[in-house]
Parts: sequence; C-alpha cells; structure tokens
Amino acid sequence: MKDHRRESADNSRDKYVIIFFHGYGSGGAQMLDHVGNKLMPQAPGAVLRCPEGPQKLAEMDGASYHSWFDIQDILDAPSVDAVAPRAAAAAEEVNKYIDEVLKEEGIDESRLIIAGFSQGATMAFYAALMRDKPVAGVYSLSGGALRQIDEIKSKPPVALLAGEYEQGDYSGIPQAKKTHEYLDGLGFRTDFAMLHGQGHDISDKAVELLANLAEILIPAKALANDAAKPQPPVRKPPPRFRP
Repeated sequence: MKDHRRESADNSRDKYVIIFFHGYGSGGAQMLDHVGNKLMPQAPGAVLRCPEGPQKLAEMDGASYHSWFDIQDILDAPSVDAVAPRAAAAAEEVNKYIDEVLKEEGIDESRLIIAGFSQGATMAFYAALMRDKPVAGVYSLSGGALRQIDEIKSKPPVALLAGEYEQGDYSGIPQAKKTHEYLDGLGFRTDFAMLHGQGHDISDKAVELLANLAEILIPAKALANDAAKPQPPVRKPPPRFRP
C-alpha cells in the first residue's frame, strides 16, 4: 500500500507513529501536506504516515484521489448498515499495512496512534478494533458507521470527534455520541469532543487535539543524554480529552 511519510524535526521525545487515513476522494499526499504542516510543529518525536486507499477514483494535475472502500452507490444516502461490512472487509488489508509500518519503524502498538477523517476515520476505527493487540489510541474525526463493528478484538483508547455543524446521524455528532456511550458500556476508555464552529473539515483545532491525544497516550521516554534529568510526574488518571 503506497503511503507518504514525514518526521518531526524535534526529537525531544522518543519516536512514535501516527497513521492518518484520508477521507473519500482525497489521498495520502494531500493528507501529509494538510495534516503534517499543522501537526509536526506541535508533535515532537512523531512520524506521520499517510497511506492511500486501494480504490483509485481519479487523477488530476499530478494528484490522485482514492477511496478505502466503495460507497458510490450510497453517496446520496449514506447507510451505516451498508458501510459496516465494507469497512470490516477493508480493515483486513489495512491491518497488513499497519503491521508493515510497525516493522519498518521499529516500534510496537504501544507507540502507534491510528487516526483518520471522514471515511478514513471509519477505516481507522475498524482497523484498530479488529487488531489482536490494542494500539496506543484511535482518533476518529467525523467517521461513520462506528457502532456497527461485529467483531471487536481489542479495546484501545478511542477519541471521537465531530464538528458543531455536523448534525447528520451517519457521521456527525449523533453518531459519535452514540458510539461513545456504546464503547463506555463495553469498558473502553473513550471520549467525545465537539469542535465548535466547525463543519466537515480538518481544522487547526482538530489537529491540535490529535497532538494533545498523542501527548496523553504515548509514554515520553527520556533520551539517553537526558536520563538523569527529573521527569514530570505521571498524571493518574490522565486528563480527559476535551476541545
């Protein structure tokens, strides 16, 4: 699976990886620019990997546009019941890619956050919960069909986000709230954030919250030359994920 990679210039924290899945009709290169330009300055130690969906929709001006699974037949009337089995099937191949990333970067699941926007948020959610070992966290921005997963194999921390103006039940605030309550009932560590003044978009605030999530969930190991320095106290319980 083709992807695009960027590393933070700030190595004051040990390396961790954020895989960010693009939305329908976008691509890995676009996400690397859009998310990476905002995220890297506030995410020391981060490696951002932005893969491209397997279904190529178009190519224009040197850029390609992709989908993680087919939804052309339901674009005008999104259906959680139709999307769920397609997302689950796509997650099997996506998890092979995630395994490759872990191997290439030399990390394990404890230093991996799986994130995504729109269709990519659905992909991130399904892939993470269908893995045998839990990743450090899941960041799902404006995803759909989030409660319809049939086989949950692991229970990573999950952050569900939606814009204030996303009131549709498929991928907006109603779906995120219902999923939050559903996961709470299953014993997940989960939270929901409404992004004020935002529609279906990846705003500066949305990326800031992704950086905050990484700071909360990824252990900040001391570098070798800083090992003797006092370390900040561990916060228990960790702060709630809020906008």
